[in-house]
Amino acid sequence: MKISKSFILAFLSTSIFVACGTNTTSTEENSGEATAMESCSYTYMADSTSLKWTAYKFTKKIGVSGTFDSITVTNTKSAESPMEVLLGADFSISTASVNSGNPERDPKVVAFFFNKLAGTETITGKINSINDGEAVVSITLNERTVDVVGKVSLEEDRVTLEVSIDITDFEGLDAIASLNEVCSAQHTDEDGESKLWPEVDIMVSTVLKKECK
Repeated sequence: MKISKSFILAFLSTSIFVACGTNTTSTEENSGEATAMESCSYTYMADSTSLKWTAYKFTKKIGVSGTFDSITVTNTKSAESPMEVLLGADFSISTASVNSGNPERDPKVVAFFFNKLAGTETITGKINSINDGEAVVSITLNERTVDVVGKVSLEEDRVTLEVSIDITDFEGLDAIASLNEVCSAQHTDEDGESKLWPEVDIMVSTVLKKECK
């Protein structure tokens, strides 16, 4: 797969030289103080990026998860802050590369969901802002762009973004109904009702390359 504050890792190393004579002054004691600084930068690595989506079926809302095999991220940057690397980044997802782990299901998702929407050979978007653990992401689907607020976290060099979208916001309920109809048997629970929910959860995770000097 092809968000701003300054982040500097620093340490201060102090050595105090004490003379053997009795006439050592405090100035002499501190004259050996030394400082060493280390700065690090982060860059995006496409081959470390993973995406997981979770859709929901049945009236009791059971999750079905998968990914997309073709994701491109552009407009990243080298920065001292991990979040700044991805701030302003654009992404493009090929809908034909949907991968639910079920080779019989995937063609149906493309034909009866994505192909029922306008201009959805790709899902595109942009990371607009990152602040205090929240990110605002613009997502374009069915020729409609919606800003969604998600959670962003950092653990060591790994950045994780989690967002939830509602297909209703993209006027895609007809496509939901289309897919639910063709997969009715798989979406029918013990209550006899066939249900495909419009909510989809998305989690994107990437490990940044860290270089220090």
